[in-house]
Amino acid sequence: MIEILEPAFEGLEGWKRIYVDLPGHGKSPPQDSIKSQDGILGAVEAFITDELGETPFAVVGLSRGSYIARGIIHQHAEQVTGAALIVPGGNPGSPNPLPKHQVLEPDPTIRSELSEDDIWAFENFSVVQRRDIVEKRRKILKPAMQLHDQDQEARVKAAFAFSFAEVEEEATFEKPSLLIAGRQDMMSGYLDSVDLMHRYPRATLAILDAAGHGLTFERPEVFTALIRDWLQRLAVT
Repeated sequence: MIEILEPAFEGLEGWKRIYVDLPGHGKSPPQDSIKSQDGILGAVEAFITDELGETPFAVVGLSRGSYIARGIIHQHAEQVTGAALIVPGGNPGSPNPLPKHQVLEPDPTIRSELSEDDIWAFENFSVVQRRDIVEKRRKILKPAMQLHDQDQEARVKAAFAFSFAEVEEEATFEKPSLLIAGRQDMMSGYLDSVDLMHRYPRATLAILDAAGHGLTFERPEVFTALIRDWLQRLAVT
């Protein structure tokens, strides 16, 4: 998140950023008490209480994190000043079909330089094949994935939806928001983002072509511009 978001803050003053490793991710250890998505959310809420108290804040979530962000919005609607949901959707039970994987900007010359572990993502995940993306995955994503606790993940996947999911899915959030999806995202798709629009009356929706689940690496200039626009809208509310 630091890698993808910090470029949007270049030249801007007055913004405090807090980057959180969810339990069982990065340097945050798993918790045996976490047995569902509610448990992950509860841990984040405890962090918010400890670190922010009643201070207003905006929230950014990517992929699974966007679902946690939705939970935070639901539980703390008055405190949250805005939301950016990056590649949301693809949740179990979604009726929307997912796009088939496509490589739209291929570079087959890179393949021979990759390890066996890197080849799968290069061929089956990337919509855009570029050396800088390969290096970012190797240096940023791969080490993070190795710290991901699989036992806790299995428990959460078995109880993925929030216990208050039906109520959350009917709620609206009328503060500056941003929804960004990849048109070729085979993991989250883009139709779930379209479906979210009616719940976020002040949302900008961007569906980026030549972009998949890794759109922040594949379309960094557009992504940064969208985040900066969102920050500007937050600043005047």
